[in-house]
Amino acid sequence: MSKATINDQIKVDSTGTVLNSKLYNSLLTMLPRMAALFTDRTVGFYATDREKFIMKIDPLDLVSFVQPGQAFARGGAADYVMDSRQPMAVELGAEVYGQPLRVACFPIFDDDTDEPIGTLGMVITRHNAQAMKEMAASFMSGLTEISAAIQQTASSAASINTSEQQLNQHIEEIQHSAREIFSILESIKSIADQTKMLGLNAAIEAARAGDAGKGFGVVAEEIRKLSESSKQTAQGIGNFTRIIEEKIRIASESSRTTVQASEEQAAASQEISASVEELLAIANKLNDLAEVI
Repeated sequence: MSKATINDQIKVDSTGTVLNSKLYNSLLTMLPRMAALFTDRTVGFYATDREKFIMKIDPLDLVSFVQPGQAFARGGAADYVMDSRQPMAVELGAEVYGQPLRVACFPIFDDDTDEPIGTLGMVITRHNAQAMKEMAASFMSGLTEISAAIQQTASSAASINTSEQQLNQHIEEIQHSAREIFSILESIKSIADQTKMLGLNAAIEAARAGDAGKGFGVVAEEIRKLSESSKQTAQGIGNFTRIIEEKIRIASESSRTTVQASEEQAAASQEISASVEELLAIANKLNDLAEVI
């Protein structure tokens, strides 16, 4: 492609579409799949560094001038977009390469220095240019919907994780309350034992008093019965509390497992969301590139 050809036919992209090196590397992994979508193989891609062609995906050899390892022509498309720092598009008639083509070239900028370090080029037959635009728009639309769904899933996962953490905290509080019940029951049993001893002592004193202490003996017997009944009731409550405590322990273990799983799910959802956001950025750039084509 000569400099005269470019100067005569250049169409500069008014949107200022640019690619940084990170996004460029991501695009490189997708280009073979994109090319494969055109079953008639009438689309090709090429890339350069600052001096030579470094990659070519061009099944029909639409642009024979692109040869990896070979220096590109000064004044050509790659030279132009790096000097101007703007993408460009050229329409070539059938007399140049045997069929009417559209060639677009985009500058690649270093992430740190913002200096041009190469270019990404695309060659496509005119009749497939519209198909490329539609494919890019469809790809971006689909990723946008996926991104929205994953963000909603991530939000739900985070909400579930918060709820599970609150539930686990409540269960731990119930466990603490159960331990306090045991402490109270121990006090009740201690009081019942002491009351029983007082009843026994009272019965002994009533017996010593003879007929005068019979009434007091009856009271002493009732005190012993009441203390024994209190002790048995406390033991019964203790048994039920132990059963409840065991159920709480099982629920607590299950809750901790669920909390861990929900945290992992939330983290995985965030990672997926970040990956889709990166793909969405690529799709957005592809859509911009398609508009230039």
